[in-house]
Amino acid sequence: MPRPWRIRFAGAKYHVTSRGNGREAIFWSRDDHQRFLEQLDEALKEDQVVLYAYVLMPNHYHLLVETVLGNIQRFMQRLNTAYGMYFRYKHSRPGHCFQGRYGAKLVGGDDYIIRLTRYIHLNPVKIRRFKATGRQEALEHLKNYEWSSYRGYAGLAEPEV
Repeated sequence: MPRPWRIRFAGAKYHVTSRGNGREAIFWSRDDHQRFLEQLDEALKEDQVVLYAYVLMPNHYHLLVETVLGNIQRFMQRLNTAYGMYFRYKHSRPGHCFQGRYGAKLVGGDDYIIRLTRYIHLNPVKIRRFKATGRQEALEHLKNYEWSSYRGYAGLAEPEV
């Protein structure tokens, strides 16, 4: 059975996710994170996509984007291919970097966008390590987590991408 077509149109907003093949890590070092952000910035410019929020986790990432031209497939092909090639070459890893097709859920409504942005930004503290700790420790971790747009939203740093 063929997979369903993506809904695409100019101005569409998407919650985009992609996970490492076999749930393995796709970011092994600071260089990997920085390279992904550079390639994300390049893809955003090339395909005229607007980024509202992001988080890079060890084995996956989340993006909230708007496709001004309705070209989500081109943007994601550019981003995942560029990073996948870099990752395989740098770490001498054969095969796929990402597991299956990227997820791109259509987003609509201000309330949903607010809840989604919160979900994306809280991803670094929604792991087992923070289930048993207090809110203060989780908040400190979030404030210091470099690989998210949260710090820019919270006024703790200049927005990077």
